[in-house]
Amino acid sequence: MRMWTEMQVCAMCFAGAMIWFTGASVAQQNRKTGANNDLKTTAAVAQMGPQTSAMSAQHAELVKLAGDYDRTVKFVGQTGAMAAPSSGTCKFSAVLGGKFLLEESRDVVFGKPVDGLRIYGYNDATKQYEMARMYTMSNAITIMKGTSSDGGKTIDYAGDSSSGGMGGAVLHAKLERTSDDEFTVTMSTRGANGKDVAFQETIYKRRK
Repeated sequence: MRMWTEMQVCAMCFAGAMIWFTGASVAQQNRKTGANNDLKTTAAVAQMGPQTSAMSAQHAELVKLAGDYDRTVKFVGQTGAMAAPSSGTCKFSAVLGGKFLLEESRDVVFGKPVDGLRIYGYNDATKQYEMARMYTMSNAITIMKGTSSDGGKTIDYAGDSSSGGMGGAVLHAKLERTSDDEFTVTMSTRGANGKDVAFQETIYKRRK
Protein backbone atom coordinates (compact mmCIF):
# COMPACT_ATOMS: atom_id res chain seq x y z
CA MET A 1 0.00 0.00 0.00
CA ARG A 2 1.29 3.41 -0.92
CA MET A 3 2.18 5.46 2.11
CA TRP A 4 1.16 9.15 2.31
CA THR A 5 4.01 11.52 2.92
CA GLU A 6 3.86 14.12 5.69
CA MET A 7 3.66 16.84 3.04
CA GLN A 8 0.65 15.19 1.35
CA VAL A 9 -1.16 14.86 4.66
CA CYS A 10 -0.56 18.54 5.43
CA ALA A 11 -1.81 19.52 1.99
CA MET A 12 -4.99 17.50 2.45
CA CYS A 13 -5.62 19.05 5.85
CA PHE A 14 -5.06 22.54 4.46
CA ALA A 15 -7.44 21.89 1.55
CA GLY A 16 -10.09 20.56 3.93
CA ALA A 17 -9.72 23.58 6.18
CA MET A 18 -10.10 25.93 3.22
CA ILE A 19 -13.25 24.14 2.03
CA TRP A 20 -14.76 24.35 5.54
CA PHE A 21 -13.80 28.02 5.92
CA THR A 22 -15.26 28.92 2.53
CA GLY A 23 -18.48 27.04 3.24
CA ALA A 24 -18.83 28.68 6.64
CA SER A 25 -18.22 32.12 5.15
CA VAL A 26 -20.84 31.57 2.44
CA ALA A 27 -23.35 30.31 5.01
CA GLN A 28 -22.67 33.33 7.23
CA GLN A 29 -23.09 35.69 4.27
CA ASN A 30 -26.35 33.97 3.31
CA ARG A 31 -27.59 34.40 6.87
CA LYS A 32 -26.71 38.12 6.75
CA THR A 33 -28.42 38.52 3.37
CA GLY A 34 -31.47 36.69 4.63
CA ALA A 35 -31.58 38.86 7.72
CA ASN A 36 -31.32 42.02 5.62
CA ASN A 37 -34.10 40.80 3.36
CA ASP A 38 -36.24 40.04 6.42
CA LEU A 39 -35.66 43.57 7.71
CA LYS A 40 -36.60 45.07 4.34
CA THR A 41 -39.75 42.94 4.19
CA THR A 42 -40.70 43.92 7.74
CA ALA A 43 -40.23 47.61 6.90
CA ALA A 44 -42.36 47.27 3.76
CA VAL A 45 -45.15 45.55 5.67
CA ALA A 46 -45.00 48.25 8.36
CA GLN A 47 -45.52 50.94 5.73
CA MET A 48 -48.63 49.12 4.51
CA GLY A 49 -50.18 49.46 7.94
CA PRO A 50 -51.47 46.80 10.34
CA GLN A 51 -53.32 43.87 8.85
CA THR A 52 -56.92 43.73 10.00
CA SER A 53 -60.15 42.15 8.85
CA ALA A 54 -62.34 44.32 11.07
CA MET A 55 -64.72 46.85 9.53
CA SER A 56 -64.50 50.32 11.06
CA ALA A 57 -67.34 52.82 11.24
CA GLN A 58 -65.66 54.76 8.43
CA HIS A 59 -65.69 51.73 6.15
CA ALA A 60 -69.33 51.06 6.99
CA GLU A 61 -70.25 54.62 5.94
CA LEU A 62 -68.39 54.30 2.64
CA VAL A 63 -70.10 50.99 1.84
CA LYS A 64 -73.49 52.71 2.19
CA LEU A 65 -72.72 54.50 -1.09
CA ALA A 66 -72.76 51.22 -3.04
CA GLY A 67 -75.31 51.21 -5.86
CA ASP A 68 -76.15 52.73 -9.25
CA TYR A 69 -76.32 56.49 -9.75
CA ASP A 70 -77.06 59.18 -12.32
CA ARG A 71 -74.33 61.83 -12.49
CA THR A 72 -74.60 65.49 -13.48
CA VAL A 73 -71.27 67.25 -14.03
CA LYS A 74 -71.19 71.05 -13.92
CA PHE A 75 -68.15 73.20 -14.81
CA VAL A 76 -68.14 76.09 -12.36
CA GLY A 77 -67.20 79.57 -13.52
CA GLN A 78 -67.57 78.83 -17.24
CA THR A 79 -69.74 80.62 -19.78
CA GLY A 80 -71.43 79.70 -23.03
CA ALA A 81 -71.15 76.10 -24.22
CA MET A 82 -68.50 75.33 -21.57
CA ALA A 83 -71.08 76.01 -18.87
CA ALA A 84 -73.51 73.37 -20.17
CA PRO A 85 -73.80 70.47 -17.68
CA SER A 86 -72.81 66.97 -18.75
CA SER A 87 -74.60 63.82 -17.73
CA GLY A 88 -73.74 60.19 -17.16
CA THR A 89 -74.12 57.15 -14.93
CA CYS A 90 -71.93 55.30 -12.48
CA LYS A 91 -71.82 52.22 -10.30
CA PHE A 92 -70.34 52.02 -6.79
CA SER A 93 -69.27 48.54 -5.67
CA ALA A 94 -67.88 47.37 -2.32
CA VAL A 95 -64.71 45.35 -3.08
CA LEU A 96 -62.09 43.35 -1.15
CA GLY A 97 -64.41 42.44 1.66
CA GLY A 98 -65.88 45.91 1.95
CA LYS A 99 -62.53 47.58 2.68
CA PHE A 100 -62.70 49.67 -0.49
CA LEU A 101 -65.36 51.28 -2.67
CA LEU A 102 -64.93 51.15 -6.46
CA GLU A 103 -66.63 53.73 -8.68
CA GLU A 104 -66.98 53.13 -12.43
CA SER A 105 -68.45 56.06 -14.33
CA ARG A 106 -69.41 56.83 -17.92
CA ASP A 107 -70.29 60.40 -18.92
CA VAL A 108 -70.86 62.31 -22.14
CA VAL A 109 -68.86 65.55 -21.96
CA PHE A 110 -69.33 68.03 -24.81
CA GLY A 111 -70.58 65.20 -27.00
CA LYS A 112 -67.70 62.82 -26.26
CA PRO A 113 -67.76 59.73 -24.00
CA VAL A 114 -65.53 59.91 -20.92
CA ASP A 115 -64.99 56.90 -18.65
CA GLY A 116 -63.70 57.21 -15.10
CA LEU A 117 -62.50 54.95 -12.32
CA ARG A 118 -62.12 55.90 -8.66
CA ILE A 119 -61.18 53.89 -5.57
CA TYR A 120 -62.19 55.09 -2.10
CA GLY A 121 -60.95 53.76 1.23
CA TYR A 122 -60.09 54.54 4.82
CA ASN A 123 -56.61 53.84 6.22
CA ASP A 124 -56.92 52.75 9.86
CA ALA A 125 -53.18 53.25 10.41
CA THR A 126 -53.05 56.91 9.31
CA LYS A 127 -56.66 57.74 10.26
CA GLN A 128 -57.18 59.24 6.80
CA TYR A 129 -59.51 58.67 3.90
CA GLU A 130 -57.76 57.83 0.64
CA MET A 131 -58.84 58.08 -2.99
CA ALA A 132 -57.30 57.27 -6.38
CA ARG A 133 -58.78 58.99 -9.45
CA MET A 134 -58.35 57.96 -13.11
CA TYR A 135 -60.18 58.74 -16.34
CA THR A 136 -59.78 58.30 -20.09
CA MET A 137 -58.60 61.87 -20.72
CA SER A 138 -55.30 61.24 -18.91
CA ASN A 139 -52.87 58.40 -18.16
CA ALA A 140 -52.10 59.81 -14.69
CA ILE A 141 -53.38 58.53 -11.36
CA THR A 142 -54.29 61.31 -8.92
CA ILE A 143 -53.85 60.21 -5.31
CA MET A 144 -55.76 62.13 -2.64
CA LYS A 145 -56.00 61.88 1.15
CA GLY A 146 -58.70 63.35 3.32
CA THR A 147 -60.25 63.83 6.73
CA SER A 148 -63.77 64.13 8.11
CA SER A 149 -65.15 65.77 11.23
CA ASP A 150 -68.68 64.33 10.98
CA GLY A 151 -68.16 60.58 10.67
CA GLY A 152 -67.70 60.47 6.90
CA LYS A 153 -70.73 62.44 5.76
CA THR A 154 -68.40 65.23 4.63
CA ILE A 155 -64.86 64.33 3.51
CA ASP A 156 -62.24 66.92 2.55
CA TYR A 157 -59.58 65.46 0.23
CA ALA A 158 -56.32 67.04 -0.91
CA GLY A 159 -53.61 65.79 -3.23
CA ASP A 160 -50.67 66.92 -5.33
CA SER A 161 -51.93 66.94 -8.91
CA SER A 162 -48.57 67.66 -10.57
CA SER A 163 -48.95 64.36 -12.48
CA GLY A 164 -52.59 65.02 -13.28
CA GLY A 165 -52.30 67.98 -15.60
CA MET A 166 -52.97 70.71 -13.02
CA GLY A 167 -49.55 72.34 -13.28
CA GLY A 168 -48.46 71.28 -9.80
CA ALA A 169 -51.39 72.99 -8.09
CA VAL A 170 -52.88 71.32 -5.02
CA LEU A 171 -56.15 69.66 -5.97
CA HIS A 172 -59.02 69.54 -3.49
CA ALA A 173 -62.17 67.42 -3.52
CA LYS A 174 -65.06 67.79 -1.08
CA LEU A 175 -67.57 64.96 -0.81
CA GLU A 176 -70.81 66.04 0.85
CA ARG A 177 -73.68 63.64 1.50
CA THR A 178 -77.10 65.29 1.61
CA SER A 179 -78.95 61.98 2.11
CA ASP A 180 -78.47 58.23 1.69
CA ASP A 181 -79.42 58.64 -1.97
CA GLU A 182 -77.67 61.86 -2.99
CA PHE A 183 -74.25 63.45 -2.57
CA THR A 184 -72.01 66.00 -4.29
CA VAL A 185 -68.29 66.09 -5.08
CA THR A 186 -66.82 69.56 -5.62
CA MET A 187 -63.35 69.87 -7.17
CA SER A 188 -61.23 72.97 -6.55
CA THR A 189 -57.71 74.37 -6.61
CA ARG A 190 -56.00 77.07 -4.57
CA GLY A 191 -56.31 80.51 -6.21
CA ALA A 192 -53.80 83.38 -6.22
CA ASN A 193 -55.58 84.85 -3.18
CA GLY A 194 -54.94 81.69 -1.19
CA LYS A 195 -58.57 80.57 -1.29
CA ASP A 196 -60.02 77.48 -2.94
CA VAL A 197 -61.67 78.11 -6.30
CA ALA A 198 -64.19 75.48 -7.43
CA PHE A 199 -64.05 74.40 -11.07
CA GLN A 200 -66.23 71.28 -11.17
CA GLU A 201 -69.26 69.99 -9.31
CA THR A 202 -70.64 66.48 -9.73
CA ILE A 203 -74.07 65.62 -8.36
CA TYR A 204 -74.86 61.96 -7.69
CA LYS A 205 -78.46 60.73 -7.41
CA ARG A 206 -79.17 57.08 -6.71
CA ARG A 207 -81.15 55.30 -9.40
CA LYS A 208 -84.34 53.65 -8.14
